[in-house]
Amino acid sequence: MNDERDARELVATLMSYLPDNCDEDPPRRDGRAPAADTAGLDAVIPESPSKAYEMERVIERVVDAESWFELRPEYGPEILTGFARIDGRPVGIVANQPAHRAGAIFPDSARKAAEFVWTCDAFNVPLLYLCDTPGFMAGSQVEKEGILEAGKRMIYATAEATVPKQCVVVRKAYGAGIYAMSGPAYDPESTIALPSGEIAIMGPEAAINAVYANRLADIEDPDERAEREAELREEYREDIDVTRMASEVVIDEIVPPSELRAELEARFAFYETVEK
Repeated sequence: MNDERDARELVATLMSYLPDNCDEDPPRRDGRAPAADTAGLDAVIPESPSKAYEMERVIERVVDAESWFELRPEYGPEILTGFARIDGRPVGIVANQPAHRAGAIFPDSARKAAEFVWTCDAFNVPLLYLCDTPGFMAGSQVEKEGILEAGKRMIYATAEATVPKQCVVVRKAYGAGIYAMSGPAYDPESTIALPSGEIAIMGPEAAINAVYANRLADIEDPDERAEREAELREEYREDIDVTRMASEVVIDEIVPPSELRAELEARFAFYETVEK
């Protein structure tokens, strides 16, 4: 922001997503195609859960062109918050950012997300969660910074929001992160997943270290140990695969990346007419 004119333009843009008061619906505009081809979403998301990428590249493929309006980008950058439009309908987006500390949720990002969710809920703006997180950060430093209180605020904000909520499991959804990101436990209007999605208490590496560390340590041959570790990792991955989650109706549907925009468009349109 350079001067007062820039400030006025930013405020005007922000207000364009919000109704005049909390009793009205957000203003709708004519829909526009996304700025980037939705078919390219496959190439954006790395197959490895540990590899970083920019979540904005996902957002630009599902929202109307030039409609993404990010709020507080420099505060708690592990989570993106902002307004956008999908087929002209305003939505509030809460998205993990794998390019920053793997998308783990820190105290600042949890507070930022909670405050944004409360704002959207107050002004009847439906919410879209894009989940790709290893969960809440743990450790003595974040405990001193208030991760328990901040995490509780984020989960509470998500749980109590009454506006329509759509959760998309983009890739990893580990630990309590899936709860904070409006996963199945908090009964969003729908939880859908891309084929790359995984829902688990912890990632494969952490799970193997926690459960099988002693057993693997007993294997003296390094090659044999590495082979067994790879087998255990693959078995664990099969157990947390979204295909199994869909078969058990933990999630509602698995959507090909190229169809995500159309799927969200249809779901937000449908729940727009459902009585709250």
